[in-house]
Amino acid sequence: MKICIVSCRVILVVMSVFLIGLQVANTSEWRYLEHSQIEWREYNAATFFEARKADKPLYVFIYANWCRWCKKFETETLETETIRSLLIRETIPVAIDYDKETGLARKLGAKLVPTNILLSPDGKKLLRFYGFLNANDFSEVLQSVLLAWRKGELPEEEFGDKSTCCPVPR
Repeated sequence: MKICIVSCRVILVVMSVFLIGLQVANTSEWRYLEHSQIEWREYNAATFFEARKADKPLYVFIYANWCRWCKKFETETLETETIRSLLIRETIPVAIDYDKETGLARKLGAKLVPTNILLSPDGKKLLRFYGFLNANDFSEVLQSVLLAWRKGELPEEEFGDKSTCCPVPR
């Protein structure tokens, strides 16, 4: 009888630890849009209409929740007060989850994540870069491209650092 009670207690402890582990694993999975203070839009005709009406370019952020560089860019760059304010004031922010919208992400040229794109309200590419940039560097790049666009130029800049990206599944 004592062996049965001890065995049952051991089984209960093991099951409890297992269930707690499952809960921790599920709650620790990063979901960027759940944490963001930016009002992200979807990539669709209504968003382009909003951009044309406001005369602002679209800032398109293509990310994956499993990508450590995306999380770093999200937390250390996009969600800083400076960048968040700049994006909200000067662009129409659009977020695309690579895993949920793979076809669209690929159509926009995402071969790695994070991929960042700035599009004019009529859909012309002004900027595409992939990888991590700190808040200061991102602010300089974004403001430079916005200034050129306001002058009527289409800079079509493209750059990136593969060492600060995650490859996407093919």
